[in-house]
Order: sequence, then C-alpha cells, then structure tokens
Amino acid sequence: MNKLTVSGLAAVIMLSGCLSPREQCVLDAKAPQRLAMSEREHIAENLERGYAVHTQQVPYSYQGQCQDEFLNYYTCTINASRTQETPVAIDMEREEAKLRQLDARISLLIENERRQLAQCALLPDE
Repeated sequence: MNKLTVSGLAAVIMLSGCLSPREQCVLDAKAPQRLAMSEREHIAENLERGYAVHTQQVPYSYQGQCQDEFLNYYTCTINASRTQETPVAIDMEREEAKLRQLDARISLLIENERRQLAQCALLPDE
C-alpha cells in the first residue's frame, strides 16, 4: 500500500465519526473499488516503466550543531534518514495477467458498488 492510500484511509477513519449513516454507507461502498483502482494504477505504472520501484528509508548519521539548555552550540551526531528508490525487475507477462484479473475484479466491484449505493439511498442523511 502506498503512502497516499494509507494517508487517505487515515483521513477517512478520522472523518467517519462525523458522517451520517448514508455518507458512511457510501464511503464503505466505494472503498473496495478505490483500493482496487489504486492497485491497478500501480501495476500499470510498473508496466509502462518496464520495472517496479522499491522505496525504502535508509538511516544515516552526520556531524551537526546542537544546542544545550543554555543555548550553547556544540558538535553532535545527528541521526536522519533518506528515501532510496531502487529499480526492480518485473515479469511483464505476469504483471499483465495481474492487470487483466484486476480489471475483471474491478468490473465486479463496480456492479457491487452500484447495488450497495442503491441500499445507501434508503438510509437517513443526518
């Protein structure tokens, strides 16, 4: 799951307490398709690029300036991290097959979403 999806889900969870039953139902109905579309976009990007990108945080240390409680500066070791992206080979045929399966699953999710949204319309909007 990418950062955008995780942060989006966190926002949805925070806001879900403020939603009406109908709004919560609509949000729940759309979530599976939204996640599948995000996964589809990720696979399509990999296919277009011809490789996947592995992202990781790499820790490192450097000598910097720190302040003590009396606001005096001194040399200290500061720990930080940087994002490192590494290309990763993919099996193009396998990824294309995953994309086709995901497209079929998305069409089923869309049908299911339509049914759920029709049921959501029956709930109160307060």
